[in-house]
Amino acid sequence: MRHPLRWSLSVVCLVLCFRSTAMAWSHKEHIQFTRLAAERLIADPTTPPEMQAWLKDALPQPMDMAGEENYFLHTHLGLNPTGFDTGLTHWAYMPDQHALNDPKDAKVPPFNVHERLLHFIDLEYFLTGDTKREYKADLSSKPKLENIPQDLHDPRYLQAGYLPLRVAQCYENLVACIKAGKLHPPAKDDQDNAEYWAGYLAHYLGDNTQPQHATIDYKSQSYFKNPRKSPNVHAAVEYLMCDDEKSEYPALRAEFWPLFAKQIETFKDPTETNDLFRATLEISLKSYDALPLIGQAAQQSVVAATGSEKTDTIDADKFFHYRGQVDGEPMSVMKMKARQTAWAVKRIERVWRQAWEEAMK
Repeated sequence: MRHPLRWSLSVVCLVLCFRSTAMAWSHKEHIQFTRLAAERLIADPTTPPEMQAWLKDALPQPMDMAGEENYFLHTHLGLNPTGFDTGLTHWAYMPDQHALNDPKDAKVPPFNVHERLLHFIDLEYFLTGDTKREYKADLSSKPKLENIPQDLHDPRYLQAGYLPLRVAQCYENLVACIKAGKLHPPAKDDQDNAEYWAGYLAHYLGDNTQPQHATIDYKSQSYFKNPRKSPNVHAAVEYLMCDDEKSEYPALRAEFWPLFAKQIETFKDPTETNDLFRATLEISLKSYDALPLIGQAAQQSVVAATGSEKTDTIDADKFFHYRGQVDGEPMSVMKMKARQTAWAVKRIERVWRQAWEEAMK
């Protein structure tokens, strides 16, 4: 969420330009991650019955995995989803709507900043000493976790973004609403309820697993000789395969789905702490390791497509099939995306349940 924009759908060029930096994962994916997390908790016999009942009431139009697959393969939602006007899936994409559409002077308490600053954490701003605050392909610009303070008033957050603090705040509000028995909104736009905060929390937990939401170089421009003419790598990671405005990639989506479904079943969340501020930073630092793979894939897919870097077009097939390493593990960009998006689903499940259990103590 880097660029505040009061936009008009008639200005198509602005929509296409800003879309990639406005969201971490697409509206389509945020909705699906949230719905999948709720469906999995409802189906889990170890989920407290009262929580299962709450989720059933808060989840319009639940699906089975065949329905989820059909949704991913064939649904296009774009920037203005329809049919998701209530419930968890509504609140799960609303943070992006506010980031894109709220007036520039709109502020979110207690941060007193625009919504767009709540969706990322540019880690390089927390480097110590005289080190230049920039992304480096060797990953030497990652700060130490202990050098990032849980201090709302630290001025570095005004540039770096407030994601870890926002996740912790949403979690605390969710716990408080569950404790108070405020499980559903008494009116459509009411915010003082568990349904609202669970949806918002799901959104930011999803943002947390997008590697480019952890760096100053959020469009991977450093991998190109002329950054101003570089392709929109942020859009390629988030939208190009699953919900692009201009092109359909049915073969890529069909290849991706089984990878994603498998990762949901097998991926183990490596974060051990239940402290939401610390956990969010651990995930950002871990996801940061995927940035070289993304940048190299973008550079190589452009070169392969045109023979030069004088273009803003990425060859989607070559981009998602590019192979490299992430933290010593060989993988393609497609597998990396499957892992990171499955991680989002698993995080939502885990944190919702943690909030419920804490509220019921």
